[in-house]
Parts: sequence; structure tokens; C-alpha cells
Amino acid sequence: MTILGIDSSDDFISVGVYSSSRIICSRSSGLESKKNILHRFMTETLFESGFSIENIDGISVAIGPGSFTGLRVGLAAAKGICWARRLPLAGVSSIEALAACATTVSGEFLVVKDAKKNEYYYGGFVRSADNLTRILADNIGTADDIARLVDQKYDIVGPGIPALKKKERFAIDLVDDGYEREAVGGQVARIGFELIAAKKTIDPITAAPVYIRTPAYVRSEA
Repeated sequence: MTILGIDSSDDFISVGVYSSSRIICSRSSGLESKKNILHRFMTETLFESGFSIENIDGISVAIGPGSFTGLRVGLAAAKGICWARRLPLAGVSSIEALAACATTVSGEFLVVKDAKKNEYYYGGFVRSADNLTRILADNIGTADDIARLVDQKYDIVGPGIPALKKKERFAIDLVDDGYEREAVGGQVARIGFELIAAKKTIDPITAAPVYIRTPAYVRSEA
């Protein structure tokens, strides 16, 4: 089974292909790339992997948390392909995919993403040998919330590190982002493969992003 993974939940796009029990290819764009390059990026990644969209057996997409617009773009692309070709669709936590890309941690750690407005998406994991286990559900909080968890001996990785470094509390402690950005799409594909194999799929018609924080346009209508 060959799975195409898509993550457009952050300031970059990542696409990967998982097949024959391994990640065949995983590529990420530059930071702050326009989401309108997604279809070209998928085509290029498939070509590099030796596949075309006709060879894909399922789609895995990061459904959140992350950028409101980015999540909708990635999910719309995934749903369109699945609907047109009657393929299974898996929804993956963007935080979990990033955790699988962590390079500098062992034991308990947080994955942190910048949620803007002085808030951060985060989730907690523990790594031992080759095993990765979730210990904190995806959530949203302030820099102070992250600091309290760091005081409990959690390490931190993720694309939210640059934003945290601007806070005095973290200015010296954080050296780098601690994860492999190029690997994100491949991990989304791998996790999606496991979900699809276990028949834990989502409906291509009704699937929706997991925002955690209610989008402003929804609050304004309340």
C-alpha cells in the first residue's frame, strides 16, 4: 500500500510518500511558502519517488492543530483526490508528526507550534529506544504554560521554538528547533498508513480541520 502524506499546517509545506514499509521520499518547502504551490509540490514529490497520483492507494493529511488557512488548503486537496479516486483518507495530528521528526531529545518532551497571538499549540510525548508514546493531548497555551511544563523537566522541540526564543524566559535555554523539517511529510504518510491499515479513516466528505482554538470568523458569527 502506497500512501501520500500532506502537511500544510505551518509556515511550510511538507509532502511525503510511504510504501513497502518505508518512507520513500519526504520534502519540505521553504518557510512562509505560498500554499498555492501545494499541487506542484505533490506532483514533484511523487515524481521523485517514482510514483504518480494513479499509483497512490490512500492519502494522509495533517488535520491540525495549525494555520487555519493552511489546514483547509491541505485538507481540501486530500479530500478532492480521495473523492475523485475513491481512496481512503487518514487524518493525522500535526503535533504527532512533528514528534516523530524530533532529533535532539529522549525521554519526555513537548512539541510546540506557534499559534500566533502569544499562544502556542503543544503536545507531550516520551521517547524510549524506538518507541514514541503520547503523554499529553494536543492543546493550546501561553509561554507561561510552556514554561511550567519545562520546569517539570520536559524538553522542547518544534517550529514554535523561534517564537518562544523571543520571550525572555526562553532566550538562552533554547538552542535550535530540534526536529527534521524535511521529514514531516514522510511521517504524516507513515502514520496515515498505520491508521488506514487499522481502518481508522475519516470521511472525505465531512472531514474537518482540528483547530483547537476557534477561528476568528466563527467567533464573529456567534
